[in-house]
Amino acid sequence: MQRGIAWIVDDDSSIRWVLERALTGAGLSCTTFESGNEVLDALTTKTPDVLLSDIRMPGMDGLALLKQIKQRHPMLPVIIMTAHSDLDAAVSAYQQGAFDYLPKPFDIDEAVALVDRAISHYQEQQQPRNAPISSPTADIIGEAPAMQDVFRIIGRLSRSSISVLINGESGTGKELVAHALHRHSPRSKAPFIALNMAAIPKDLIESELFGHEKGAFTGANTVRQGRFEQADGGTLFLDEIGDMPLDVQTRLLRVLADGQFYRVGGYAPVKVDVRIIAATHQNLEQRVQEGKFREDLFHRPERHPGAFTAAARAPGRYSTPGPPFSADSRPRARR
Repeated sequence: MQRGIAWIVDDDSSIRWVLERALTGAGLSCTTFESGNEVLDALTTKTPDVLLSDIRMPGMDGLALLKQIKQRHPMLPVIIMTAHSDLDAAVSAYQQGAFDYLPKPFDIDEAVALVDRAISHYQEQQQPRNAPISSPTADIIGEAPAMQDVFRIIGRLSRSSISVLINGESGTGKELVAHALHRHSPRSKAPFIALNMAAIPKDLIESELFGHEKGAFTGANTVRQGRFEQADGGTLFLDEIGDMPLDVQTRLLRVLADGQFYRVGGYAPVKVDVRIIAATHQNLEQRVQEGKFREDLFHRPERHPGAFTAAARAPGRYSTPGPPFSADSRPRARR
């Protein structure tokens, strides 16, 4: 019994052959194409249940094809294939409506499971609203690599200006994720300013963040903008926020509440429009209990319902060019 129709487009004949063989063996009907234009021509007479498209192809690339398909067949699930290290491409695909992302080199079983999930989703959308809908099996949903979850969430969060907290061990790529959130956001043309709380002497953190007026302290010979002013209209990345002193946390809380602050030694409020992305390797809830992190700062922004935990620990799959990423992101609803 035929389980669904899959189309494959890739300029690499070996990829087409491998996928066609695997999906046909799984009971699917497959048609392969060498270019995006061939797919668009075929769509004038028939429609598959899922399309797998490479992203790097001569002529029309995968993202351009995705855009065309979403205009003509908005419900058709499109799975984008590209190198697993291409974070920008993955995020762009999700932003433009891709169903999911399949990194190369891919595991055949994972590819088949992903196609099955896409077909189930598409067929459910075609059923009448009062028809019984079969639930997809949990094991298929859980088989997607965790890095794809990270890409998907970056694509979703990057469209807004909510504040985000990224939690992960040192060296797991938290700043790369922060850069991606900024680069794919409406603030991408504005500055991305990063500041590591653990790398700055405590007595200089206020001046670094908020700037200072001339004569505010010994050596303050001129007015100096802080990182908040430098990031106005853009994104301020506060790395290792768990190391921020309590008195500075109080000032940060005020900025989050009011959107303004005072330079060190200043009396006139400075208004800014800044998105905050913070990161830490520490357990902030534990630091709250220890009295080292303000509970009102931790709880002040509402938690976004899309909070996620993702861990990519599959040996070899994500070892190059960057390390695996483990993150617990708590988006904060400050717009």
